[in-house]
Amino acid sequence: MSDQLLECGKCGQLTRLIRRTEKIGNGVFHEFAECEKCQGNTTIFYSDKEIRSLLVKQQNTKPGKYRTKLAAEIQNKMNRLRQEME
Repeated sequence: MSDQLLECGKCGQLTRLIRRTEKIGNGVFHEFAECEKCQGNTTIFYSDKEIRSLLVKQQNTKPGKYRTKLAAEIQNKMNRLRQEME
């Protein structure tokens, strides 16, 4: 259990971050937070095989210009995937 707080996207209350993962299909995973109060789900991000591979690559890269560029690429791909899924 996390000590981080999150504002629920459904009821607007602050709740502890309870992170869940759901496999949607075609290798896509939905990462979301579940509200303790209303059991509503707030999307954190969607990921596919390519995005997860880039996240691992980012973790293994030293801080610097390339890592920043990699982070921007990951964010763009996550945003596109989220638009497709929602």
